[in-house]
Amino acid sequence: MKPTEPPASSAQSTDAWDRAAASSELDAPLRLKNDADVVAAVPYLLGFQPRESIVALVFRDKTLTTTVRFPIELADVPAQLAHRIGAIVRQFPGSSWILAGYAADRERASRVVEQMTAVIGADDVLESVYVNAGRYWSLSCTVPGCCPPEGRPIDAEGSPVAARAVLAGMQVLDSRSQLDESIRPPRGWLGRAASQRMEDARAAVRELEMTEIEDLFVEMVQQGLADPRLVRPQEAAMLATIAYYPTARDQALRLLRRPDAHRHVELWRTVARMTPRGCQPPVLGMLGLAAWVSGEGALQVACIERAEKIAPHHPLIALLGQINAAAAPPVLWDQLRADLFDDDRVDDAAPSDD
Repeated sequence: MKPTEPPASSAQSTDAWDRAAASSELDAPLRLKNDADVVAAVPYLLGFQPRESIVALVFRDKTLTTTVRFPIELADVPAQLAHRIGAIVRQFPGSSWILAGYAADRERASRVVEQMTAVIGADDVLESVYVNAGRYWSLSCTVPGCCPPEGRPIDAEGSPVAARAVLAGMQVLDSRSQLDESIRPPRGWLGRAASQRMEDARAAVRELEMTEIEDLFVEMVQQGLADPRLVRPQEAAMLATIAYYPTARDQALRLLRRPDAHRHVELWRTVARMTPRGCQPPVLGMLGLAAWVSGEGALQVACIERAEKIAPHHPLIALLGQINAAAAPPVLWDQLRADLFDDDRVDDAAPSDD
């Protein structure tokens, strides 16, 4: 362990790069006191176990501002890696960093960490660690006899950091592919049934005036937020259909606030799983925006990547791409929301946690 101790953090997480910014699921700082705490926290900050990746934790004023996962192969194009790192350095000037390399090849992970450190500045990198096969090693320790050559085991079950994350409802999927699977559209006969429901929903919506469409959308979103598990396939089809209308989307986005963003994530994830692939982009846009505000950057990127294969120029997807490229923290939603909407109307319409 490097003599300089990492600061405490208020848990947050950033791909294409994965970015998970300040997590709203913890109501108090998640203290990271040493390397063991760092390697225990990273999977919860990202939402999945990273592999063949470099994870960067960026701190300002002893608070974790953002966590970024880069695929390790990004370092094969040094200029691109430097550009990505440089963008985050400019976004968060004066920050301190912790770097964690996850790879089967220690030398490769170490080289990438060195490349990143050169861009960041060695004085701003508090610590760097290598993680593989359930063990971790400090890459920056200079104390003789401090770090065993075989590394130290990751004690995820006994870690107080992991325990706090679990109590806060944070989950860890086994891999990034599991995250992608969580928003996969229905296939086969389920997909055909979903397509028919979309046709029925479009026919119903065509009979409505725009004000009726907007009011219906807000009402259905509010009902869905109460318990996303109760959303029926026909309701999901109606939500996915109305999500195509920009003014209706704006009315629904008035309801999105950081304290309850996780509800929006679960609602739109549920809708996405019931929506045919070709109809998913606006749903993925709503889900991706809620994921950003909730601090679930990896899910945000999964939405971007899936939607770009279907409708790369969709305005919500373009906005999400800009947010991700800028490594914008979720706290910016507060200002953006205030600029876009009348806060009095938002607060009146928003569901209560009581």
